Amino acid sequence: MQKTETKINIPDFPKELHPYLVGAKIYDSSSSPRAKVYYISSGYYLKVGERGTLLREALMAGWFYENGLGVKVVCYIGGDRDYMLTEAAKGEDCLSCLDDPKQLCGVMAEAMKMLHSMPLLDLPDSAAYESCQAALISGKGDYDGSILMPGFMISSKEEAWELMQENKHRLKHDTLIHGDFCLPNIMVKNGKFSCFIDLAMAGAGDKHIDLYWALWSLQHNLGTEKYTDYFLDLYGRKNFEYDMIRVVAAFEAFG
Repeated sequence: MQKTETKINIPDFPKELHPYLVGAKIYDSSSSPRAKVYYISSGYYLKVGERGTLLREALMAGWFYENGLGVKVVCYIGGDRDYMLTEAAKGEDCLSCLDDPKQLCGVMAEAMKMLHSMPLLDLPDSAAYESCQAALISGKGDYDGSILMPGFMISSKEEAWELMQENKHRLKHDTLIHGDFCLPNIMVKNGKFSCFIDLAMAGAGDKHIDLYWALWSLQHNLGTEKYTDYFLDLYGRKNFEYDMIRVVAAFEAFG
């Protein structure tokens, strides 16, 4: 994860956070314009977002930690802005495993199977699932064909829209998903899965959302689609419907 040393004005932050900020080096580790992420040299991450935007993520992060799948949430503070302080994850993200693609696929497949086998209980819907539903209802989502993997052969906005309409009844929210199942969000330690991070999109959703983004991330970071079948074999062909990954790709292009 990228870290650029930066300066902050500590009095601008809630007083509950001051003990963690005073005397520490602060690094900007943001990867999205929707939130600011700071790495604190004493071993914490602080995420700052607009009012109300981090509440669900804090809830999901707490659940993941309690079930051995995430890092500890030190505190969540709401107000004019949202603040979420977590411990830093142990190990490195999956981008550190690019020199051994088969091991990488094994780590990701095992982590995904573990996640998808967890009970849903009363967890909220995934923001990724909600985004799919919103695009379907309004038809106003921005179409981004650049995220479509060539192997799923969707050639146009019109084709993607038709695919969504024909298969909208098949989209489910019966599985605990990460929602952004990409290499930087899966941590490894000593060659094995450690935990998940960046849980803003997590919740109840369709498992094929995770499958699509795992395949997209593997292709994007390895520069090839040759490991698609290998990863899906490891996940287990009986556990999903292959054509639904293409359907989800169409949804995501409108997300």
